[in-house]
Amino acid sequence: MHFSIPDTQELKNESGTTYKAFNLYVNGGLHCVVRYSQLHALNEQLKQECGMANIPPFPPKHFFSLKGIDLEDRKLKLEKYIQEVSQDSNLSSSESFVTFLCRAQQETQQEESIPVSFEVSLMNGSKLKVNINSTDKTDDVLENVMSVMGLSEELTYYFGLFLIKGDLDGNYSVVRKLQEFECPYISLKSLQDRRSYKVLVRKTYWDQSIDETVAKNHIGLNLLVVQAQSDVATGWTKCPDEAKQRLKRLYNKGSKLECLHLCQTLQNYGYLQFHPCLTDFPSQGSRAVISAGNYELKFRILSNNNETKEKAFLVTRIKCWKISSHINHGLKSSSEKSDNPLLQLNFEYLVSKGNLRWVSLLSDQAIVISMCIKSMVDELIRKRKGERIRKPADRDSTGVRPTYKPRDKTTEALFDATDVEIESTDISGIQKAKESVKKISEKLSSVSIMPKTSSSTEVQPPLNEISQDSTLATPVVSMTTGRSFEGIGDEDL
Repeated sequence: MHFSIPDTQELKNESGTTYKAFNLYVNGGLHCVVRYSQLHALNEQLKQECGMANIPPFPPKHFFSLKGIDLEDRKLKLEKYIQEVSQDSNLSSSESFVTFLCRAQQETQQEESIPVSFEVSLMNGSKLKVNINSTDKTDDVLENVMSVMGLSEELTYYFGLFLIKGDLDGNYSVVRKLQEFECPYISLKSLQDRRSYKVLVRKTYWDQSIDETVAKNHIGLNLLVVQAQSDVATGWTKCPDEAKQRLKRLYNKGSKLECLHLCQTLQNYGYLQFHPCLTDFPSQGSRAVISAGNYELKFRILSNNNETKEKAFLVTRIKCWKISSHINHGLKSSSEKSDNPLLQLNFEYLVSKGNLRWVSLLSDQAIVISMCIKSMVDELIRKRKGERIRKPADRDSTGVRPTYKPRDKTTEALFDATDVEIESTDISGIQKAKESVKKISEKLSSVSIMPKTSSSTEVQPPLNEISQDSTLATPVVSMTTGRSFEGIGDEDL
């Protein structure tokens, strides 16, 4: 997951008083607009649910409203805090964190909780409508969809809901996997040109051997075969003409398991493929099509004479990776114009023993590629620990029911009274606070305060276009960082 707070905006409360709020982006899109006090309340709830020792430092309170460089400093510290929380699996999966982000999304979009019909697509183009509440979380919607399909409950989280975008030619690209902390109905509704987007069911695991477990269930088998056939049709999975004819015969005979087994033998089975991008591998200005699957990133290098070369980067050799903004803004597009900003993904790779190399790529899908790396790493670690894929029964095992602190009274009506954190109106406490502020004011009146000086920080606009002639530049702002394994041993060579 990629969290950032690139800017702020000014809002008004119920009395007309203005205040600053922070624009919180998740995976490249605006998720919610929140106040410092709301994030402070989240921090307090995380302490109660997960223990103080596990919580990263939170920026301190100030008696007066912040402006200028002080506000910018708080924004950067809040961004660092939310990034560190999101990279801790215990914190990011906590009920406090998930509930906060869902409610903040609901509040930002001014969405009341009402019954709605929600459409989910399968890989073969067929559609399924389910009845949900507009504010249901992703896991609630997924469980509803799988229940309507008739899939065994224990296999629910072997699949996930993915946001995809189609074009006029019928092709589609994966925007992201919907996360537990968002409301799919609100996420889809808030998109511009949302008719181009769909929510799609795909499997979420990378280990091909898990197919055998899923295929024992006839609904699970159907989902796997539909996905495999779709990936062949789009060219994500490479399939010779002879194999295509055989697949067609097997499917027409109703031999779905044999159909699946044949697909498993094909190149790039189960991989996600991304838009062509710019990379510095094997040299600056190289163009490549990248696929993610089988615990690797596969680069298909495109040359001017239409020849291609392939290179696979194993995730077990990726020491760390990061997403960052870019310094070069004069780039021209060699592919379709994208709504997503171009970001630079850098990963440090163990080429050989003692030989680490940074590999960079520039893509409008950099965040999705980063999430794929993280997902593959998480799966490998889970397997090494002997842990199973979670089940619906594992949810809400803590019994925690977090409350939510609205931005101001103008949005309280969106929430159930039992879910809202009501601020204390203790008169004695308010009087003590006023006296404290008065004493500080008296002290400050006799002190000469010089304003802080600082060179202005230029905010670079996001990239929109890319060309083969462009070169990758040094990142300007590091936005998020991930690490796969603490150490890389000789067994990984």
